[in-house]
Amino acid sequence: MAEQVLPQALYLSNMRKAVKIRERTPEDIFKPTNGIIHHFKTMHRYTLEMFRTCQFCPQFREIIHKALIDRNIQATLESQKKLNWCREVRKLVALKTNGDGNCLMHATSQYMWGVQDTDLVLRKALFSTLKETDTRNFKFRWQLESLKSQEFVETGLCYDTRNWNDEWDNLIKMASTDTPMARSGLQYNSLEEIHIFVLCNILRRPIIVISDKMLRSLESGSNFAPLKVGGIYLPLHWPAQECYRYPIVLGYDSHHFVPLVTLKDSGPEIRAVPLVNRDRGRFEDLKVHFLTDPENEMKEKLLKEYLMVIEIPVQGWDHGTTHLINAAKLDEANLPKEINLVDDYFELVQHEYKKWQENSEQGRREGHAQNPMEPSVPQLSLMDVKCETPNCPFFMSVNTQPLCHECSERRQKNQNKLPKLNSKPGPEGLPGMALGASRGEAYEPLAWNPEESTGGPHSAPPTAPSPFLFSETTAMKCRSPGCPFTLNVQHNGFCERCHNARQLRQPRPRPHKALGSREVPSLPPGCHQDI
Repeated sequence: MAEQVLPQALYLSNMRKAVKIRERTPEDIFKPTNGIIHHFKTMHRYTLEMFRTCQFCPQFREIIHKALIDRNIQATLESQKKLNWCREVRKLVALKTNGDGNCLMHATSQYMWGVQDTDLVLRKALFSTLKETDTRNFKFRWQLESLKSQEFVETGLCYDTRNWNDEWDNLIKMASTDTPMARSGLQYNSLEEIHIFVLCNILRRPIIVISDKMLRSLESGSNFAPLKVGGIYLPLHWPAQECYRYPIVLGYDSHHFVPLVTLKDSGPEIRAVPLVNRDRGRFEDLKVHFLTDPENEMKEKLLKEYLMVIEIPVQGWDHGTTHLINAAKLDEANLPKEINLVDDYFELVQHEYKKWQENSEQGRREGHAQNPMEPSVPQLSLMDVKCETPNCPFFMSVNTQPLCHECSERRQKNQNKLPKLNSKPGPEGLPGMALGASRGEAYEPLAWNPEESTGGPHSAPPTAPSPFLFSETTAMKCRSPGCPFTLNVQHNGFCERCHNARQLRQPRPRPHKALGSREVPSLPPGCHQDI
């Protein structure tokens, strides 16, 4: 069964690459002898992106998600409107991490390299930094943030020097790898906000944690206690020009960290993460942790220095209103081939998918031989796999795969009219490429147009969009003049709001159903059925 064959972690797809990563990471850490913080030289600049899964049928997609995706945290953060609430930016997906008390390091390591911190490279770097380098600045920032916290403000709690020193020593011990068994029963002690701040300085790279603001009861969902972990951590112990400005994005829920990664080539949306939360009719800036009072006065300036901040238009709560929010640009996949585990896992998935299809087809044939009431052979030519054409609602056929009968016929006609469409694209890879097509492929069938009648004559394919429209900062904007929102492929180039307004003005023609086809809901832009 494919459920048993698919590895439950990326590193299991190529152990040699995983070993190579584990050998390189400790060698990349520089440990100055003059008290300066330990830090990575080059490997902190790597970023992982997940492959898309919408090209697989729903049953097999479920198998992939069970293997790699933490759907509990994904669903929780999305239901709280903390994750993937902004349609103008790319969707983030939560990868599974071990829950052994070292999940902060596991999640961070996976975001960059695709392996968990099982060798404790990051954990040891954190502990040695706290033990062997000058930590007075870290301690000062931690004291300052503690004094502003709810526990101190509301209870009137006062610490003397001895209390502060004892607490700080305890925080250092928590980072140790030698604890026999943590108080929580986990293998390692769970880490706190100050550990995230020290870690981002070791990595010389910002960390953004997406989390709810309240710890909630599992039974009733009612607020239980405030959560302070969410927000932005900047590597303020380094000049901004010596840091990598693309942040690491983590999710946090139920005392557990996971990496939140983008999907490679997933659509026209901007590769960025909002720096605000959408809550109770307003936008609220994410907290920037461990700022001194002077730094807090120049918070906006610091964000622009340590992150690549862009403005994104989003719809307001009132109809017709638009707001500009700040977002931080995210890095794209940049792991070298010799340590890229996602490519190997994807190849393995494709191999298992072919075997899974063969087994499914064989099972259907055996079932048909036993049941004479099954449909005739022509009807069985339909496969349980979606047509390759983006947003096509029909299924491919054995005779026309990877297309359905309708798209195969249309492609044949278009090839006769425009023979150059099937040629290899130029250096930009854009002419002749369908909206949302994967880069680097020689040919993609034209996108399915839901407004086109499937029964009538077919018009010539639309002109390929300008390369400018694929700009990372503009994304693919709505066709309506002056509209700032991202188009929806389903709505013929209009955003959802403009499409709905057009629908009110003119009746939409009902498409004919192609003979022998089965209708299923079409995919949203960017292939959001990936997760």
